[in-house]
Amino acid sequence: MRIFVVCLLSWFIAQIIKVVLNLTRYFINKKKGIETKRVTFSTFLKLGGMPSSHTATVIALCACLLFTEGINSPIFAASGVFAFIIMFDAVKVRLPVEKLTEAFNQLQDKVYGQDVKDVKKVEGHTIPEIIGGFILGAAVAFVMVKVVGFLGAEHLIGA
Repeated sequence: MRIFVVCLLSWFIAQIIKVVLNLTRYFINKKKGIETKRVTFSTFLKLGGMPSSHTATVIALCACLLFTEGINSPIFAASGVFAFIIMFDAVKVRLPVEKLTEAFNQLQDKVYGQDVKDVKKVEGHTIPEIIGGFILGAAVAFVMVKVVGFLGAEHLIGA
């Protein structure tokens, strides 16, 4: 259960960072006179953006398992495969789908006008957003496990 809490904390911090970055962007654009979407509670739950909360979560899981089970454990290997699939999907599947959806909605507006409802956009991630999530997830796991000792010394490799 404690590993789950570390993963959840990593996700939560990633989402808070997204809100802070979006608020900063909103106020900078507002000051420049550029119209920008308002930041609301839904921003906290939004997919996409910096850092990747999916990546932060799975990397926190991998790091916790690395610290508790070791690099040669089957569960660590499985979590690594899981993390790779999540990160690959965010960049190579969801990001292109996001771009295609934007193009489709623009084409639909030109052909049918503004009366037709847009297709909901699924947001993907860029490589820097994935790297940001990776660093955040690893850092949260390291701090919680190695510095704070949240998992307890009896669970750590080499303790």
